[in-house]
Amino acid sequence: MKIAHVEAVPLRMPFDHAGASRDLTAGGWPALDFCLVKVTTDTGITGWGDAFAYHCREAVTAAVEHMVKPAVLGMDARDVAGISHRLQQKFHLFGRYGVTLFALSGLDIALWDIAGKAAGLPLAQMFGGSADRTLPAYSSLFILRDKEAVIADVQRSLAEGYRYIKLHEIGAVEVGAAREAAGDDIPIMVDVNCPWTPEQAKRMALELDQFDLHWLEEPVFPPEDFASLARIRGETGVPIAAGENWCTSFQFAQALAAGAVDYTQPSVTKVGGITEFRKVAALSEAAGVQVMPHSPYFGPGFLATLQLAAAMPNPGLVERFYINPEASLYGDWITPVDGAFRVPDGPGLGLDPDPAVIREYRVA
Repeated sequence: MKIAHVEAVPLRMPFDHAGASRDLTAGGWPALDFCLVKVTTDTGITGWGDAFAYHCREAVTAAVEHMVKPAVLGMDARDVAGISHRLQQKFHLFGRYGVTLFALSGLDIALWDIAGKAAGLPLAQMFGGSADRTLPAYSSLFILRDKEAVIADVQRSLAEGYRYIKLHEIGAVEVGAAREAAGDDIPIMVDVNCPWTPEQAKRMALELDQFDLHWLEEPVFPPEDFASLARIRGETGVPIAAGENWCTSFQFAQALAAGAVDYTQPSVTKVGGITEFRKVAALSEAAGVQVMPHSPYFGPGFLATLQLAAAMPNPGLVERFYINPEASLYGDWITPVDGAFRVPDGPGLGLDPDPAVIREYRVA
């Protein structure tokens, strides 16, 4: 079964959220960027992947079309692990994380989708789990920087059935408001997105600890400063989560060896795809560290996360980015019911994306 065609499918989809428009990158964040990866075999099976593309869609699309595609045409689509290894080696000059690994992640997810379809099984079942289960969700709020907006989104999330809340705030005022709105029994996580030096991070961890954090996520820049993460974790007692900006299982192995985290957060669209995610899950389990997948996505990467979590004995929590995309590639499957996600039980990822939505939001 040979790889006959590879295509990057870039999408741009507006979304709504409770906060003000923020200049997170040049031009703000008016829409979600996707880079779907469509792989077709000579036997007619089509797989769908997802390369991380928020704020970097053009670069990732170019990497898929001009690096990945020429390298894999004619290869055996069944040799997923071999292709992952060979392409990581081939492209290592261009970086072992970032855009290169995003593109390889999209290809890898698509190849596993093909493998599941060829076997007639959902990936959860192929990996020894079951798609016949639900997975606990958490509401991952947008960057709001507004106390009243935080309170409103916490209250809405609870009314919709979520029992775990994650903030993207860096101040005690907003975090305290969330704790007051949620009450004492709702776990609250805080993702600060790598803003602080190690000393600043230690000071802020101790300040935010008054709100009984379930975890503090990525408190240090650079994110691969494993020694500082371990020191903050040990000196403050605040649980630390990180990993969305680590790529390949090698960085996770280094982090685990350093004792850097209580929770690992591999992102299937960044880490190297399903192949690398499964390695990270195995390393984490062996180290006694819980996996909490990073998954603020609405494409094939989200379905891949559901399938992977459903194959783990302890799936942890599945992230739902608490925004409202203008459309859905997968209907209601992106929305939890009573605080839990269903796992689609079709072969491969479980579902194919809606072609009408692709046509509507595809960009050149």
